[in-house]
Amino acid sequence: MGMSVRELFFSSNEKELFKQNREAVNEFLISVTRVAAVILGILMAFLAFISFRFGYTASYKRVYLLFFALDAFVFSLSFVFKGFYKKHPVILVYIFFLLYICFAISANFSYETDQEYVSAVVVVFMIPLLLLDRTWRVNLLVCLAVAVSAFFSVKFKDRHFVTSDLVNLSLYAFAGIVMGKSVRMNRLHGFDAQRVLTVERNTDSLTQLPNRRKLFEHLRNGINSLLMRPTGMFMMDIDHFKQFNDHYGHRSGDICLGEIGHCFAEFGEKHKIKIFRYGGEEFCALCWSKDYKELGEAAEELLEAVRALQIKFDVPENPLGIVTISLGYADFDQNNMNYDFENMIKVTDGALYKAKSDGRNCARGAR
Repeated sequence: MGMSVRELFFSSNEKELFKQNREAVNEFLISVTRVAAVILGILMAFLAFISFRFGYTASYKRVYLLFFALDAFVFSLSFVFKGFYKKHPVILVYIFFLLYICFAISANFSYETDQEYVSAVVVVFMIPLLLLDRTWRVNLLVCLAVAVSAFFSVKFKDRHFVTSDLVNLSLYAFAGIVMGKSVRMNRLHGFDAQRVLTVERNTDSLTQLPNRRKLFEHLRNGINSLLMRPTGMFMMDIDHFKQFNDHYGHRSGDICLGEIGHCFAEFGEKHKIKIFRYGGEEFCALCWSKDYKELGEAAEELLEAVRALQIKFDVPENPLGIVTISLGYADFDQNNMNYDFENMIKVTDGALYKAKSDGRNCARGAR
């Protein structure tokens, strides 16, 4: 067979795919839950209307009204606990599907026991197709739905209906599990492909730092959001990098850029500073939490971090004998209504020019 029993419940790379694409998965789950909740709410409202309009029994009316109210309650939770829901939408998704399972069973028994399951069969088939979570958890929920439905069927129904229910539940659950695994993996691989394309589009291949496109995306975010406006900016330049390339060759220059990029990435993560490759041997960094003094301290620490790499650069223009950088920094008022990121770059670049004029391998600030 193309897929073993173990593969139906576990996948070797599924955990990593969920981890790498958590944001896309969460967005999908939020969308599915809200759409499904709206559809189920409309269905419950319609069935409740029909039950009153055509004089259905009180049990039917109670079931439809109860689950309409519960569906509306679950739907409202996604807005009341919006922050939590965005981070952990899978919790509300499971609550919703458990609610749907309860409705499917209740609807079957709301009038009489002499009828086969319909809604419950649909549920066990649809859960693995719609629920995007780890396979073993999805299938555990399906098995739970089958087990609970089967229990009520055996307990309260005639043997003829029990046999039909068990056969239908088992077949549709198996079909849902098999198809759900394929649908789930296709979605995950699609999300992953999109993530890789996005990373490649926004990442510099030599340094593995975010590129100029990503820098300006961050800066443009400040137009509509005060919190997204940087409070500080660095502009960095590798000292005499043209001479480095001329002396050691462009291949060595690429290796040098890669080492410095790795150093910048580690430094940025440690100090909560986002560093980008601006172009050539120039880099730019943004931060959202440091004042002018803290920027100066971080700038000096970054200069030392590059010197500590001890990348050999033994030419007359560079008496220190190792690769160094020059750095300009500036702080900005986040609440300034005249937000102009082009001017921010100009001011910070002016500070970088001052550092170069003062002999390079140093940091200078502007306010």
